[in-house]
Formats: sequence, C-alpha cells, structure tokens
Amino acid sequence: MASFARSAKIDKIIVRDPDDTKDQDLTPQVGPIAFYEDMIDASFHAEVMIFDTHGWLESFPIRSGSKVYLRIEHPTVNIDFEQEPLYISNIKTAGQTDKKEFFVMQLESKAAFTNHLRRLYKKYNAPTNEVVRDILENDLEVPKDRILDLEEPSNKIEFLGVYKRPLQTCVGLAVKSIPQNHSKKEISKGGSGMFFWETLKGFRFQSPDQIFAKAFENKDDVIKYEKVASFNALDPDNNFHLTSDPIWQNNHNLFEKLSIGQYSSQFGLFDSSSREHVVIERDSEANHDYNADKDGDILSNSEYFQPKEFSTIPSRHMLLVKDERLFDNSDEQDDSSKTSMEHVEYEARRQSRYSALFSQSLEVTVPLNLSLHVGAVVNLKFPRINIDKPSGGDNNPASGYYMIKTLSHKFGSEGDFTGLQLVRDAYTKLS
Repeated sequence: MASFARSAKIDKIIVRDPDDTKDQDLTPQVGPIAFYEDMIDASFHAEVMIFDTHGWLESFPIRSGSKVYLRIEHPTVNIDFEQEPLYISNIKTAGQTDKKEFFVMQLESKAAFTNHLRRLYKKYNAPTNEVVRDILENDLEVPKDRILDLEEPSNKIEFLGVYKRPLQTCVGLAVKSIPQNHSKKEISKGGSGMFFWETLKGFRFQSPDQIFAKAFENKDDVIKYEKVASFNALDPDNNFHLTSDPIWQNNHNLFEKLSIGQYSSQFGLFDSSSREHVVIERDSEANHDYNADKDGDILSNSEYFQPKEFSTIPSRHMLLVKDERLFDNSDEQDDSSKTSMEHVEYEARRQSRYSALFSQSLEVTVPLNLSLHVGAVVNLKFPRINIDKPSGGDNNPASGYYMIKTLSHKFGSEGDFTGLQLVRDAYTKLS
C-alpha cells in the first residue's frame, strides 16, 4: 500500500463544553474521519465518528455549537484547526453496544454559522473580488490568512445588500462576474462566470479560465497521477498511482441533453428601460467526426459524433432581464478596461461555460494527499489499451489535465484516501 495511505497521525481532537469553560480530549476514542469540499458549496464539511466508551456525549456534555480543536499530521500537509476551531453543527447517533456508543459529529467552520447571524444592508459598488473580501473580513470576520485566491474580474457590480446572507451573496456575485481573461472569440463560444467556495485552508473566488490558465503556465508544478495496469507494492511511485478504477460520468440521454441545450440554446434578454428584446443563439462546435491530433489529444469535453439533426436547432430557450449594474461605464477608466460586449453575450457565454464544464466528470481515488483541494488541477495518465485508432499516437485521449470539482479526504482503519470528482476544461487544450 502507498505510504501516503498509512502516514496520517490524528494528533488532537478536543471538544469544549457548551459553557466554553472546560475541554475533553476525544483523541483515543476517534473512529473514521471525513472532510468534504465542493466547488458549488460555500462551506466545507467534516464528519468525525467517536466510539464513546465513557458516556461523554451526555456526561460532559457534547452538544451542537460546541467548539472542536483538531489537528491531523500528514507528509503532504497538515490539517490544523487549533487556533480557529471548528463548530459542531449536528450530532448523529450511529449505534451502541453494551459497552460503548457510536456518534458522529458534523463540523463546519465558524463562517458557516456567522452566515446565519449576519445580513448585508449597505450599498456596494466595486469589483466583485473587493466586495467579497469586504464581506469575508467585516461581516463574517474571517481571518485574513483564510482568505486565499480572490480573482479580479473585469466588471463592477453595484447593488444593495437588502438583508441578504453573506455567503449566498458571494455565490451570486461569482455567477455574475466576468473573468479578466474571458474568451475573445465569437459570442456563441467562450467562457464567463466564476465560483466561490471554501476549502480546508480558506475561501477562494476564481474562474475556470484562470485556474486552467495558471495550470498551463505552470505545468511542471501540477501533481501527476497514473493508472497502472498492475500494482507493485514495492514501487516508490505508489503515492501517485490511482488506487481504484476510474469512473467516467457521461450522460448519453438525448432528452436530457436537449432539455439543457447542450447542442444549441437561445438566450433572450429584455431591457425594461428601453423595452428592447435581444435574442442570441449559442451553438456548440459541430463535431460529427473524431479528429484527434497526432498525439491523440482532443479538446476537453468535446463531444464527437453529434447528431446533425438535433445539434443545429435551439432546444432550450431562456428569457432574462437585463441588469445594467453588472457593467461599469465609469469615465474614470480607460477604454481598454471597459467591458465592450452586451449583457446578453455574457449571459450566453456563462450558460455555455457552466453547461460544458459539468457535462462530463471523472471519479478517481488516490492515496491521501491533503495538499489537494477543490479548484486545483491534476494531470492524469491512463494506459493506451483497446484503442485501435492508428493515427492516435501513444496517448490515451482520456489522459490530460483535470480540475477538482468535488473532493473528500477519508481516514479509516483500512487506509487513508482522497476521492476526487474531476472535470475537464471545455475550451482549453492543455494535454
């Protein structure tokens, strides 16, 4: 077994009582532990199972809202919540015997709870990364070292808080943000929109465009994993071999594809001020043949052999209301920094981007690697087997760069592993 799967050390798990006056060390009673991250979730989640042989659940007692100080050591990186503790959001009883009781503590960061105690009410008029930073620092009181990558967009958004919750507002701002390096191609293609999420290390506000662009610039720093045909227990590279067979999630249901407009969509935009109605169609690139290059590389998420009969007529129609405050028209900025395209074009780009990015996914399991986080890019290599295309080269078309969309770190009696759900960039060729 890979050394990473056996190297974790549960150094400390201490719970504080509801009165915040005394602590109880639960480290000797700890069972399986799991951490979960998701790119479309503004908070990470953790679950810790306790084999309670002393009746701490009732006698201490342990209750929702209690602080949990936690530290786990691993060769890749440590999980450290000693200075900024997690909080118990729920306690689930898993079972009991004559001598012990099993219960699971569900844990979240403090910001997840503060989100329900704060409301936004003031007026904002700034680039969304500055607004997100202001909300995290001043409203949610997030420590500065937990505010990580906040990508600067190309547009400002002016809006009122109207007593919205902070985290939900940040997610909404991400959807309406336009990346600096958005595609300059024709309006029916390209990308737009960002994501806002929390990892074990902190909050991130980024676009797929920037994530894959950075991976392209720093290919040598991207972590590489390989699927080997046979497992060798003495191989020193086992820490970077897949420990399970990959599972591709690719929807072949034509009805569902047509309902989400995967092949062609029509976007309508209504301007309530001018009473103008603008319509734009977004078509996917018509790929009716397999056209891999000499190395076997293809555009990520490119769907070949599309049915011509269904890929040219829009199957999804959307009507949106134009929001003038999405774009900054201030004369203080020079022409090069202004947004030059209409709102409807960006809406079409954004819908196209999100739809294509999540149209396919790949699930793999690797030895525990705590340096991995949602939003990171990994390079996977698969053996070229059962592929009879003579012009495909030596590479498996499935090999290449993937972005982590969902992640779980799990610590158990049979080993410690990281589960990944990965997606590929639909507009960038990185392989």
